[in-house]
Amino acid sequence: MRVNVSGIPEEGLQRELKLPITVNDSERPDVAHVHIKLVRIAKRVIIEGSVNISVSLKCSRCLNEFFYPMNAVFMEEYNPAEDIGTEDEQELTNEELDLGFYSNDEIDVAEVVKEQVLLSVPMKPLCKTECRGMCKRCGKDLNKGQCKCEAEKIDPRLAPLEKFRELIKDRKE
Repeated sequence: MRVNVSGIPEEGLQRELKLPITVNDSERPDVAHVHIKLVRIAKRVIIEGSVNISVSLKCSRCLNEFFYPMNAVFMEEYNPAEDIGTEDEQELTNEELDLGFYSNDEIDVAEVVKEQVLLSVPMKPLCKTECRGMCKRCGKDLNKGQCKCEAEKIDPRLAPLEKFRELIKDRKE
């Protein structure tokens, strides 16, 4: 959904939207329920909103797909891209790093919302905090039960450390 900046009324523009957002390589996009308000102050545009979505993610430990509910509240400021200059390369100031820029008198609200959703997705998503992951050898999902792989043998060079660990454990008890 694109919004024409010069068409935003003085009192602002409010919308409730359902936007399809693709977070990962899933075949179908997840639907975001968005409440958004745009306010224009001269050439600047302030965008406030909230996003409610349940995104489909893959667990970083067991690789099972799960739904992650997300509620994000955001506020962004956008300025015209023409105001930053006409040079091909320009260093941004600290104040400009927190700004968004629009061109051709348009802002793509769907892109703003997608950016907020992507910022809210955890770096290492987990289906549950106690997820046991997969066996390193056979790949079995350890959440569904123990595999039949042998317990990992200790490198003989590290065997003295294992004895030391047992000795310390005995002293603590």
